[in-house]
Formats: sequence, structure tokens, C-alpha cells
Amino acid sequence: MHSHSRRRFLVGSLALCLANGCSRDQRDEVDYPFKVAQTWTAEGVMHGDIVQFESVFWEPADTISLRKLIVEDGICSSRDVLEIGTGTGLIAVLCLQYNANSVVATDINPAAVNNAKYNIAMLTESTQADVRQVPHDAPMAFSTIGDRERFDLILSNPPWEDGTVEKPAEHAFYDPNFALMDSLLDGLPQHLNIGGRCLLAYGHLPAIERLLQQATQRGYGCKILDDRKLEDLETDFLPGMLIEVTVPAHSLSSNH
Repeated sequence: MHSHSRRRFLVGSLALCLANGCSRDQRDEVDYPFKVAQTWTAEGVMHGDIVQFESVFWEPADTISLRKLIVEDGICSSRDVLEIGTGTGLIAVLCLQYNANSVVATDINPAAVNNAKYNIAMLTESTQADVRQVPHDAPMAFSTIGDRERFDLILSNPPWEDGTVEKPAEHAFYDPNFALMDSLLDGLPQHLNIGGRCLLAYGHLPAIERLLQQATQRGYGCKILDDRKLEDLETDFLPGMLIEVTVPAHSLSSNH
């Protein structure tokens, strides 16, 4: 179903965007000097294929269950969404296509930020998307989010393993000392709306076990949205497993 061709060409011009029905005044942000690694036909995505820039992580099996909730269950409809670690922008695109009220998407890899902007521009008509660059000296979950910004849904397919990041693309694989996980959990009370949900996709058993432990220690609700049992899984597995984290209303920021 997916195209695995290794086509290399400069991501291009507004003429390409115009050919897909975009107007120049709406889509003047799509001209980027990044090479394309490949294009993918992703299930649920309307109006075209997902483009993957070089050095941007792509593994669609990570987020199968999350994409199903967006496409089939409409979890984003009329909601304000934050995606942490957007990569190609696949999840952000789906949220916008399936009627999210607004989407903020972040990434620490500059190529990913531009990749997400490109795919959002090419595949959606929305003007309610904001893709933000996470600074390398502040690689925490909410470093680009204002103190008073709150969301109905916080989504992420974060890096799965504790490890050392040596180049930008490795931010998709390694979360040194699980600092990103901890900062994400710590920031939920401030950035979730009442009744809000955080959905995280992991396919690494130690990370899931740690997430469950850390969420419970903070007094959060935590639920695995998957029929598989942890004890039956290998250390690394696909498809990724979706974990829902919720924060009790009494723990949410008083600034709501």
C-alpha cells in the first residue's frame, strides 16, 4: 500500500501547491530547501500523500490506534489539540482534516518542523495550525507553550528509549533520562482543559512500565487502550500501544 521509492527532489514551489488547489496568499510557507526521502499513502489521510523529508522519522505502525481514534471516533472534532513531536505532521494533518478546532504541533528537529508545515499546507485548508520549533537548549514537552495555553487533547508518539542524542534525527528515538516523559507528565495539570485527555503511543515495554508508574505516582488516571497484555509483549513491538493519561479536575491549574 505504501510507496517505498527513494525519490530525491527539492521540495518545492508554490506552483506545486497551486496545482493542488492552494491559494498563494494562504500557502506562501511551503517552499523549503529540504530533500524528500519518500512519500506515503497513509490510511485516513485525504487529498494526497504524506511527504517525508530527509532526517525526519517515519513509522506509521507506531500510531495505528491513535489514527483510528481520530478518523473513526472523531476524538479531535471541535477540540483544541497539542501534538508533541509532530515529525512529518501526519497526526496534525489528520486532526485538522477531521475537524479539530485548532492544532499546535511541536518538534525539536528543524527538518520535522518544516516537514509538518509542508504537509499541513498541502493537505489541509486550515488556518488554525501552528507548528513550533522546540529550542535545543530547552527540550522539554511544553517549552514552546505559553503558561495560559490549554488543550482538550495532548497527543504524542514520543521517543521510546532512554539514550544519548547525537544528531537531530535521534530525538525521535531517544529520551535522555526520560526527561521529556517527565516534563510532559509534570505539565499536564497546567495545560489540559477540564475533561481533557493525553494520549501517548509507545512500543517499548520499559517505557510503558515507567510511564504507568510515573503517572500513578502523580495521582493521574492511566489506562492502556489496547487488548494486548504487557506480559505477552517483546521489549520492542509494533504496532505501538496507546496509553491514556487523565488528570483529576482538582489537580488542574486554577487559571482555567
